[in-house]
Amino acid sequence: MRHLFLCVAAAFFQITASAQNDGLRGFVDANVPNQRVHETAVQHSLSPVEAEQTLSILTREPHHAGSPGGRRLAEYVDQRLREAGFDAKLVEYHVLLPYPRSVSVALLDPLEKELRVTEETEFHPDALIPFNAYSPSGDVTAEVVYANYALAEDFQNLAERGIDVNGKIVIARYGRVYRGLKVLEATRAGAIGIILYSDPADDGYMAGDVYPKGPMRPWDGVQRGSIRFSERYPGDPLTPGVAAKKNVKRISIEEDPDMPRIPCVPLSYGAAQDILRTLEGPSVPRPWQGGLPFTYHFGPGPAKVRIRLDMDFQIRPIWNNIAALKGTEEPDQWVILGGHRDAWVFGAQDPNGGTTVLLEAARAIGRQTKAGWKPRRTIVIAQWDAEEYGLIGSTEWGEDLRDELKEKAVVYMNFDATISGSTFGASATPSLDSFLKGITADVLDPQKQIPVLAAWWRNQNKEHAASLEEIVPETAAINVGRMGGGSDHVVFQNHLGIPAMGFGFGGPGGIYHSYYDNFDWMKRFGDPGFHYHAAAARLAALAAMRMANADILPFSLAPYADEILKQVELMEKRYKDGWPANLGLSTIKEKALQWKEIAARVDEKIARPGRLRNAREINSLLLKLERSFAAEPGLPGREWYKHRIVVATGYESVGLPGIREAAGAGDWETAAREIRILESILDSVIKATIRIHELL
Repeated sequence: MRHLFLCVAAAFFQITASAQNDGLRGFVDANVPNQRVHETAVQHSLSPVEAEQTLSILTREPHHAGSPGGRRLAEYVDQRLREAGFDAKLVEYHVLLPYPRSVSVALLDPLEKELRVTEETEFHPDALIPFNAYSPSGDVTAEVVYANYALAEDFQNLAERGIDVNGKIVIARYGRVYRGLKVLEATRAGAIGIILYSDPADDGYMAGDVYPKGPMRPWDGVQRGSIRFSERYPGDPLTPGVAAKKNVKRISIEEDPDMPRIPCVPLSYGAAQDILRTLEGPSVPRPWQGGLPFTYHFGPGPAKVRIRLDMDFQIRPIWNNIAALKGTEEPDQWVILGGHRDAWVFGAQDPNGGTTVLLEAARAIGRQTKAGWKPRRTIVIAQWDAEEYGLIGSTEWGEDLRDELKEKAVVYMNFDATISGSTFGASATPSLDSFLKGITADVLDPQKQIPVLAAWWRNQNKEHAASLEEIVPETAAINVGRMGGGSDHVVFQNHLGIPAMGFGFGGPGGIYHSYYDNFDWMKRFGDPGFHYHAAAARLAALAAMRMANADILPFSLAPYADEILKQVELMEKRYKDGWPANLGLSTIKEKALQWKEIAARVDEKIARPGRLRNAREINSLLLKLERSFAAEPGLPGREWYKHRIVVATGYESVGLPGIREAAGAGDWETAAREIRILESILDSVIKATIRIHELL
């Protein structure tokens, strides 16, 4: 029986793959051969050697946002994009960027010791001291309480045990959630300061050999990072909703509702152990025990710590790279590929693996335009500044060009920390699921020598991978993730309603946001040989060329309906006992099913369109359909975020956020209003989809 199943499955997968690969999604048959010729040429032109050279140049010096090194790197990227044939420029904004003047953490009791706050390597003179951006200055002294990951439930656990955090300094490990939310929860619990450290159980020696012997975080590795909450809006804190031009009106720091209010400093686990080993009180439960070689205790005390932090808050210039390869037929439709350029120090993995991929893809596309290939739509390549501080460069550009982007942007593809290993992963707005599967079917995994799609499928279906080793998987079996927060797609998807996607090759590592995220780490562990940089550049180039030249935009609408149905089911399970009887989700479910039925037929026609007379109208309707999900007014309590199907909260993706967040707060009046908004959106997209079906 098992053998019969495998034979049937193998035949089915082969038929599915063959059907998919006969054509290109969104292309009429007559245009496929020429597109294939140029795509093949681009793939062959991308070299690991060139990728290695590019990353080496990008990581020669620290280039944090607003720094001289950041400006020099922006000018280098500008030069490279011009050489590739793009019309390139630097776009400047002026934003609030704090730098540390001094950072000090001293253990006062039960012994006196000044703790090291920097890595122990020879420190580059242009590198900043490890710090958490937007922490206020402060000088606080108190007993210490260990709070695990500083999640809301961790503080609840402490309270239930009678452990008082009020007036104390919290020490907590990085992980699980965005670091700014840890500071927020510590503040709510009454802490007067917080120390964040990377525990060896999470990304240090308990996870593997540490750098330089292995890829994991060494004893002195410190994770930097922003702690501004960004729950209400990302970007420059002082110019909410408007572009941070030099002379724009700004609010005060005190008016920013997401600005941290207690001092926060990061430490290595080598420094943090001196605090943790001197804590007493009850020992922690097993899930709270980290990887340092002693039993962890809650405290408070007798460990007493003094934190002194002097921050320099200033408005500083940042520089976005914006480069365009103008389309020949529809120049006012923009296919945007972007990623951030700024790093906390050298940034070989985060972000400049992505920068390398984009520059190499641009070089390959430029070579192909000289060989006769022309994009029908405009390809825009962007390199953002100040992402690490809170998605600032991309957000300011998105707010600056808000109306133009709503009219012209087709898609945004994000490249951030794209390479750290060989395991492929991707996430997308639902309408790009099929497109992602299509491009990954046409690029080989350099180690496995099978399509990236097949390697992706195998990683998600390990129980079947050995049995179906030579089979290209059914594309529908791939689970495409949803775009959360924490990178530059946020303004495009969540604020403007522009579909977004991102992908990369990942692996084990513990150098995130540390001094050791450098070229040597990448060459030793992240991508020896730089073959995955070249593979990612092939995917990026194919994605840009295919989206730019498709006759019909290669979207797929049925996955949107599926996402809505999935989220409704999850919500019904979560709130089955507390949901008001008069507040039903059945109408949303009915409309989503109705939309799915017509959307599936449209998706089939987009996959293999026939002769087209109405391509411009169809494409216009597809773009407007996407925009309808970013409905006005925005989400209750954080109106900057507008997307009603999927939106960011911290690093996470939240489905049906308006309804879910209101239900979570027990605000059933708001939940009812959000249900009506989603029902209205579904009415609109059903109508648009029916019209698209008539035109195809």
